[in-house]
Amino acid sequence: MDVVLNITAPIFFLILLGFVGTKYQLLSKDALPALSKFVLYFALPSVMITKISSLDLRAVVDLSYMGVYALGGLTAFFLTLILVKGVLKESWSNGAVSGIGAMMPNSSFIGFPILLQYLDNAPAQAFAMSLVVENILFLPVGLILIESLYHQESGVGRKVLLNVAKRIASNPIILAVFTGVIMSLLGVSLPNFMGGGLELLASAAAPCALIVIGGSLVGVVIRGSKIRTALVASVKLVIFPLVVFAGLQAFPAMPFELKVSALLFAAMPMFSIYPIIGETYGQRSFCASTLLITTVLSFFSISALLFILN
Repeated sequence: MDVVLNITAPIFFLILLGFVGTKYQLLSKDALPALSKFVLYFALPSVMITKISSLDLRAVVDLSYMGVYALGGLTAFFLTLILVKGVLKESWSNGAVSGIGAMMPNSSFIGFPILLQYLDNAPAQAFAMSLVVENILFLPVGLILIESLYHQESGVGRKVLLNVAKRIASNPIILAVFTGVIMSLLGVSLPNFMGGGLELLASAAAPCALIVIGGSLVGVVIRGSKIRTALVASVKLVIFPLVVFAGLQAFPAMPFELKVSALLFAAMPMFSIYPIIGETYGQRSFCASTLLITTVLSFFSISALLFILN
């Protein structure tokens, strides 16, 4: 158990540090968006470029990994959607907003730091493949269904698809993934001064991201349907990783590191911009509350998962 706590405790300690520092104004809440952009535009892309460019291109893509991960996320989304509508008797749009929370993990800001702590040689390709599935499959499916169900207008889904395509094309992490792949394919390496600079930036990704997560939770008040919040948290932290675990049984030859990566990313709480997405549909309070509760509970669920894996 000490080994598990040595992995999870530092991660959640930094989240707590970000929360306390922001609450007592050691770090201004107005500074969090800038810090978040630093992680998004500089630190995490540096991780992707430095790690993936050094890989054999054939090692970057594993269709069985991506298929299992996609199965887990889509199952979580549609199960939540159906339960919110059929059991809780809420609207389809509320179900879709709940579903995207159950489907979209925080693989960048929490998942990858934990993976780096757990595995000595964390497979960067696992992180890259998870990002591709999340940004090219999960996010478009979720947003298109939310928009279509919320507005119930013809053509809305097409507009959202175009907006999502633009977002993907301008996503710095996705662009960094493809840059790393192209460099690997062409056998291009960075000059020493650039490679060394990117390595320094990459080392800042995890701590800065976790401070942002903690600071973003300041001022969040628990509101909305507690039953729906519990449902989303349960599907995100339990059902998603269970489906991934079941799917992995069909691929016994998959490397152990990739199996662990898929399970860990699936077990993460939802992505940190969940309240921002929910605000558009009058669900900001619910999404912020659910993000807070799921992030706190994930300390125990992730620790339990790591204990089982050990």
